[in-house]
Amino acid sequence: MVALVPDDRRLLGDYWNRHLAAWLRGASPDYSINHFFASPWQVIQTFGELYRSGELLRHCYFSFLEFVYGFSLAIVVGIPIGFLMAVHKKINYYLDPWVSCIYATPTVALAPIIMVWFGLGIFPNSLVVFLGAVFPILLNTYTGIKSVRENLINVVRAFGGSPLQVFFKVMIPDATPAIIVGLRLAVGRAVISVAVAELFGSEAGLGFMVYFYSQRFLPGPVFVGIVVLVVFGILSFLALEKIQSWLSPWYTYQLQRQVYRMEVE
Repeated sequence: MVALVPDDRRLLGDYWNRHLAAWLRGASPDYSINHFFASPWQVIQTFGELYRSGELLRHCYFSFLEFVYGFSLAIVVGIPIGFLMAVHKKINYYLDPWVSCIYATPTVALAPIIMVWFGLGIFPNSLVVFLGAVFPILLNTYTGIKSVRENLINVVRAFGGSPLQVFFKVMIPDATPAIIVGLRLAVGRAVISVAVAELFGSEAGLGFMVYFYSQRFLPGPVFVGIVVLVVFGILSFLALEKIQSWLSPWYTYQLQRQVYRMEVE
């Protein structure tokens, strides 16, 4: 992504300040309203209480494990299958209908079935995360490999490059931006899948915490769980953005040139 100029930073700061002020105005000392809403100060206070008691760390630990297991498995499965579907027509012919079918099925509909088959615990929840994250990675890998510039492949082959050299020197570098975009999209779906899985069958986790306290009309812990999930998703997104700028710096340079041309025009 392109760095924000000072005017953009000021507008972004004003945007968040207005929303924070609206949140502060929306919070009310009235007891009945506090059953459904919590001020930022109540959220901070509740965060401190849950952190000191160890409950928040316990929920974060289980959700983090489910995210890491499911997301790692999605990377290990999604990237190779996306590559195979892009380079082998027969594999694409057989797998494309299944990929389209499962991808179109909501994770919310699959989560109860997984719980019935595998029971409760980290493993079935990780499978739900895997199903939520694998398809953006797979499809973006497929698109990235298909979009590799043919002239680059021809140049390597003209100089006697082997298929492995074409793969590692041309296809992977040229497809890396699309793969990273798939990972960034998968992060959001993985975080959602963590919450969905814990809603259906779990005794710990941030999604379970949100559900548990919402049933008791305690908005403070509910907002704490939501904020932690959002912050974790944003940090993961930013980390992948840094990885993208490290693995494919030319892509960031190309984006900056495109933005500059648009501003000039």
